[in-house]
Amino acid sequence: MNQWLLWSRFAALNLFGLAGLVLAWINGWISAIIETDVSYICTMIFALFLIGLAATAWRIEKLTSELDCIERGEGGRLDHYRQALSGAGTSATRSLELRLFGRITFIRQISNALVLLGLIGTVVGFVMALQGVSASAAGDASSIGNMVGNMIKGMGVALYTTLVGSVLNLWLGANYQILVTGTANLAAALIDKAGSEGPAAGMAVRAPAASIGPGPLPSGEAAHV
Repeated sequence: MNQWLLWSRFAALNLFGLAGLVLAWINGWISAIIETDVSYICTMIFALFLIGLAATAWRIEKLTSELDCIERGEGGRLDHYRQALSGAGTSATRSLELRLFGRITFIRQISNALVLLGLIGTVVGFVMALQGVSASAAGDASSIGNMVGNMIKGMGVALYTTLVGSVLNLWLGANYQILVTGTANLAAALIDKAGSEGPAAGMAVRAPAASIGPGPLPSGEAAHV
């Protein structure tokens, strides 16, 4: 059930985004971006977005697999890891949360990188627009056409890269929020399972998801989720 719940949200969101892409293609916006973006920054942004989307799907598959194992009472790799930490007298809950949220942080970084690449494209576009501008040639009617053409081309690169970076950032960011929800559900399921096993299960610390960040992890059995 957990598997289909997360996957249905992921599929619904990305089908909506795909419908938007098809609409943009029908209206000729995609072809206009491809023709105008001589810097290929929009292509780089889209390729990075696809990498982030594939990574999100991969992490959702790992999370749902663990959730379904816990729901069936079979445990899972993370549950075995928690039990190993509990036997060693360490804080299993804190260690698991660090591991869970630390493994999805790179997707948020990819999402932020899309906007940064869009801003870089904006600067590159303005540089291209001003590259052919010359005050000495402003009075020459034959050179004005070339200057205007370069400015239009540069402004196209600047605006399209900003647009593509911002839209794909929102798209990937929404997928990341689905992943965060699944990660929080898995952490809560592990905590509940530990609570049902008694105080020996190692429920020592509960940290809010917003405070989770990279940090040293205790030694123990490796859990790849």
